[in-house]
Amino acid sequence: MSVNNKIIWSEGMFLRPQHFQQQDRYIENYIEGRTGLLSAYNWGFSDIQIDGEALSQGKVSIASMRGVLPDGTPFNAPDMDPLPDIIDIPENTSNELVYLCLPLKRPGTQESIREDEESSRARFLAYNFDIHNNTTESGETSRIQVGRLKTCLKLGSQDLSGYSTLAITRVIEAPAEKPLKIDRQFIPAMTNCLASSVFVAFFEELKGLLKQRGEALGHRLADSGRSGSAEIADYMLLQLINRVEPLIQHLSTLNVLHPVHFYNELVQIAGELSTFTQSSKRPPALPMYSHKDLQHTFGGIYTVLRQALSMVLEQSAISLQLVERKFGIHVAPITDRSLMTSGVFVMAVKADMPTEVLRTRFPTQAKIAPVETIRELISTQLPGLALRPLPVAPRQIPYHAGYTYFEIQQGTELWGAMTRSGGFAVHLGAEFPGLSMELWAIRS
Repeated sequence: MSVNNKIIWSEGMFLRPQHFQQQDRYIENYIEGRTGLLSAYNWGFSDIQIDGEALSQGKVSIASMRGVLPDGTPFNAPDMDPLPDIIDIPENTSNELVYLCLPLKRPGTQESIREDEESSRARFLAYNFDIHNNTTESGETSRIQVGRLKTCLKLGSQDLSGYSTLAITRVIEAPAEKPLKIDRQFIPAMTNCLASSVFVAFFEELKGLLKQRGEALGHRLADSGRSGSAEIADYMLLQLINRVEPLIQHLSTLNVLHPVHFYNELVQIAGELSTFTQSSKRPPALPMYSHKDLQHTFGGIYTVLRQALSMVLEQSAISLQLVERKFGIHVAPITDRSLMTSGVFVMAVKADMPTEVLRTRFPTQAKIAPVETIRELISTQLPGLALRPLPVAPRQIPYHAGYTYFEIQQGTELWGAMTRSGGFAVHLGAEFPGLSMELWAIRS
């Protein structure tokens, strides 16, 4: 037999308070049974405000609160229920949680008491309340007793057995000179994460990071004017950011957003970003969702997203502009010295002649050397850096019909001088009608 079974009403029965109490228990259990399975984690604060003035005096006090306790009891203070009494935090308390507590229902125990009575396990305080009869024109009043929740605040080091509890804050330190130092990043169990200043701050940060990264990628792709395979990763990353940015903007404007729904979106974003930001191309280990520990749950994802969206974007292929100078010499300055030790250099050449002829003639007629020594090599007719024809365009740079690609060979004594040079110099010993040249640096 259960204390939550349905009561059987029959004509002529002698009504006692227990009948109505049993009816209350049945209805409450029925509602919990029907609604409890509709959504997970349907308990927590929907709003909570901690009194800042009390903190300065070494105390913890709640200014207002609304939500549902883990046992399914809704609360709303001070509108419907009294606020719990202020709790004094003992000196030298450190790294300890403060809990909102309400005694659990227990068969055979007294659930309500009057204000002048004392009971640490009563769930309700009985109050006299004058209420109008709203079915008559006169609206006569009658005094009835109503119960308001008898909540209290306790430290995690105290005995919490027999209570339904919700952590409200973490005391980092309670110095003798006051005020209390609390963890400003602590997130209590919430049913609406938009009621938490920590979540709101992260929303703003995330929107800013997404906008900044999206604009950087958009400008890069628009300025390059390229659509080769080299840009496929940037296009895919921009597509991801363009999808996520409006989504985060939308979520931040909702009136209610459950943390588990926000978590569902963030883990997907973190997983997709890992394709572009992790060396393994796989998502890192992310914390599992814990409704009781939202600070740890979201702290790990925040870190991953910040790192992914704050990484410096480096172009895999960089165009080095060739500028024509005197005596048919073309010069390409080098501004990024790291390219000389970690890059591959490719010449893309097009001319009004058969491709096979260009592939054969260009390496023998082109002299590539440091700008400081090009004139000496020309006058002494010494060879420059060797060119190796490539069968296809490297995947990092765009393919253009009619172009032939040559890799500049490294590893020679002349290349050693090239690594210390201010730029490349190219001189052609023969005429190539309709010549067009491009020089590319590809990061290894």
